[in-house]
Amino acid sequence: MKAASVVFKERDVELLRKGNALEYKIKEWLDSCMKKSVDIVVFPGLIGCVYEKNGEYLDSVLKISLEYKDLYICPGSYFEYQSGEIYHSSCVLMHGNICLTQRQLYLARWEKELGLSRGEYAAVKNISDIKTAIMLPTDLFYPQVSRYLALSGADLVLAPAAIRGGTNASFQLSGLWQNVQQNLFFGVESGFKGRVFDSDFYSRSIIHGPLEMTNRENGFIKFESNNYSDNIITAELDNEKRKEAVKKFDTLRSLNTDLYKDIFR
Repeated sequence: MKAASVVFKERDVELLRKGNALEYKIKEWLDSCMKKSVDIVVFPGLIGCVYEKNGEYLDSVLKISLEYKDLYICPGSYFEYQSGEIYHSSCVLMHGNICLTQRQLYLARWEKELGLSRGEYAAVKNISDIKTAIMLPTDLFYPQVSRYLALSGADLVLAPAAIRGGTNASFQLSGLWQNVQQNLFFGVESGFKGRVFDSDFYSRSIIHGPLEMTNRENGFIKFESNNYSDNIITAELDNEKRKEAVKKFDTLRSLNTDLYKDIFR
């Protein structure tokens, strides 16, 4: 599977609030994916909150996806409105159909102040023969979420990320990078940069893998560079190679799996 992560620029936030600018930008990202023969792409966290009609963001991306056959799209995160509740949510879609949905399980203080509700399950879905899951931004810092996904058989975690505050590489690595090393799945992280809800957010886009299978044994398969001409980063995810690496240091084998069964409903 060839995966891509969108590289979001700080300067994009205000530009994309105007008219149909975000829709044009989404098509630009997806065109780049098609040119590079990408199978699955992840957009940044909170991208739906930049859209002037926030509640219609998913419908807009579903329509756009009809133009891109055979490309799985994780459209970042957005607010989902249902039965008087608001959830921080994400999904995977293809050609106008939703294949996987996920609501954020834990809430940061700023999310509670906005009146968001918590999700109740962590889902894993087989996509192109790879068991795939989604972790929303705050869940990246709750290790029980990634452990539950790993014990559910996840090979790949998609992470539309949005980390509150300024540039802090060490803090970001305590999220998905650390979860990948503890649970030995692939992680595709697309980071949001900019200001929403009167707060600054900053995180980079990274494609992660277990230390044992990366060239420099640092857990990075691909890392966002300072080359502002790049709008996506891509990497081939060799699941057989990952499974061989897991055999060298299988962190899950000795766990008491019964302890994790009732974490979520």
